[in-house]
Amino acid sequence: MPLRTVRFFFSVAAAFARLVQNLRKALAAAARSPVGLIATRPLPLRRGVGVVVEGQQQQPESKRKKTTTSSWSARRRPSRLVIPVADDAGELAAGWGAAAVAGKEDDVEVEGEGFWVASRAGPWHAMEDAYSVITGKHCGDSQLAFYGVFDGHGGRAAVDFVSERLGENVVAAVLAADNEASSAADDGNDAISAAIRSAYLATDSELLAQHQVQDVSGGACAATAVVKGSDLYIAHLGDCRAVLSHGGGTAAALTADHTCAAEDERARIERGGGYVCRSGSCVWRVQGSLAVSRSFGDAGLKRWIVAEPAVTKVALGAGCEFLIVASDGLWDKVSNQEAVDVVSRCRAESVGRSCVELVEMARSRGGRDDVTVMVVDLERFVR
Repeated sequence: MPLRTVRFFFSVAAAFARLVQNLRKALAAAARSPVGLIATRPLPLRRGVGVVVEGQQQQPESKRKKTTTSSWSARRRPSRLVIPVADDAGELAAGWGAAAVAGKEDDVEVEGEGFWVASRAGPWHAMEDAYSVITGKHCGDSQLAFYGVFDGHGGRAAVDFVSERLGENVVAAVLAADNEASSAADDGNDAISAAIRSAYLATDSELLAQHQVQDVSGGACAATAVVKGSDLYIAHLGDCRAVLSHGGGTAAALTADHTCAAEDERARIERGGGYVCRSGSCVWRVQGSLAVSRSFGDAGLKRWIVAEPAVTKVALGAGCEFLIVASDGLWDKVSNQEAVDVVSRCRAESVGRSCVELVEMARSRGGRDDVTVMVVDLERFVR
């Protein structure tokens, strides 16, 4: 055999030996590391991070970032997102009865006598918004109606109770105050506002008593409207808001949010021995906990989180068009004038569609909170 051929075979053998040696080193490295050419862990264990099991929630992003043992294949393939579907429930009661939304609705659209509602739950938790409507005749007077939107926190217990009881308490208090004012030959304007405040405080007391018995907690914000004769009374707690459209589509805010960012609210809390501080997301919070400074419930913070509402009276007359009452899920993303513009544009065709459009607008701008929008036709009350 020629010498050149022998040298060729020896070089091939040496190259093959080096290849085998390198492959053995790679296999040994893969066995020591969770990420390598060949993973030694079973597939379910390697893909445990980021995988959503049916019926379980996806691991929070902050926690996923801290995990460093996911395999190369798991990082390349996005996990399947499972979104829970809420139950459909709720009722609308005509006449003198509260029309409170209960349960865990996903999307709600309601058209009533002179009012429209659209509601959508946020993607991360069960629905905690509700609404209530009371309309009808009483002693021949059809100019009495109650409308309310409620935003719960810490569970549904508080918002369910308030949406069922507040309207009944307010109507009863207003009727009693009106009768007393008539017998005293008084116009009853101040008496109506005082009656609404008393109804709010009474509802809060009832809620706290029930929570103590049932050993539950949580709270609820509210914005309500009472039409009495030719007057509109707006009351609210927290960051639900009521906005009036008048004079051809001009927005007028009838509420001022009860949040810890308001100087007068911070001063009130500090005078009571509490404190207000900013959280990591730069939100002012009472005792470092709650962002609103007034609400129903919240027994653990009741020393500072009061249920005394702000009440505003507006005379209904020519130029009063409609009222928008909504939870903060809308107002965090949509301005007062924008909301009025949407409803004004849709009024000729479908006011209900405008409510849905506002809900979708808030969601399209990154809103992840529950959103409930109610529009009330005020022109039907103008004499």
